[in-house]
Amino acid sequence: MDDEAVVRDAYRHLFGDAEDCEVIAEARDGREAVARYEEVRPDVVLMDLKMPRMSGVEAMTEIGRRHPDACIVAVTSFASLDYVVPALRAGAAGYLVKDAGADELVDGIRQALADEMPLSPRIARALARSIAETPSEPAPKKPKVTFMAPTQREQEVLDHLAQGQSNKDIAMELSISEAAVKAHLRHLGDKLGVRSRTQILVFAYRHGLVSPEPVR
Repeated sequence: MDDEAVVRDAYRHLFGDAEDCEVIAEARDGREAVARYEEVRPDVVLMDLKMPRMSGVEAMTEIGRRHPDACIVAVTSFASLDYVVPALRAGAAGYLVKDAGADELVDGIRQALADEMPLSPRIARALARSIAETPSEPAPKKPKVTFMAPTQREQEVLDHLAQGQSNKDIAMELSISEAAVKAHLRHLGDKLGVRSRTQILVFAYRHGLVSPEPVR
């Protein structure tokens, strides 16, 4: 979903070369994106954020309201957190920048379908740093959030997740199976009271479970 014809044409050719990807619909603005989603119900949507008539964030919000299980990846030229945070809050399954290579975009689609939250590493680090450097506002009337602390292995998985790594990358780094990584993430979600990788990551940032610095 992009208002630039040249971008849509590039995506059409890019994904046409991928064996497991097929472009089944296109849209030139946010309202058309919502309408096209209703018509074809794609497995995953690539959503530009800055579009006429209705923005990508507004379109994601509307699609998510109607279809909570919709898988939408924000793909845009803007790496600013002013765009990233609203997109993730609107339910984006991931966030990639348009200057990403073809392999990264295709891999991002596959990660999204596998519920792995594609997130460009520089975006993940910027998001972590922003949250870590922003003082928490006092909220005396709000009950303190309690949760079970992650195990050592769960924390290691969480640290690598914060760097935008896929399950495959995390498995290789920690010398464990992808199935084990998924199990650890599932247990983390249960402990923190959230479901998706995005929610796990945002919760971890807000409650100081991950560091804004790259994993060493």
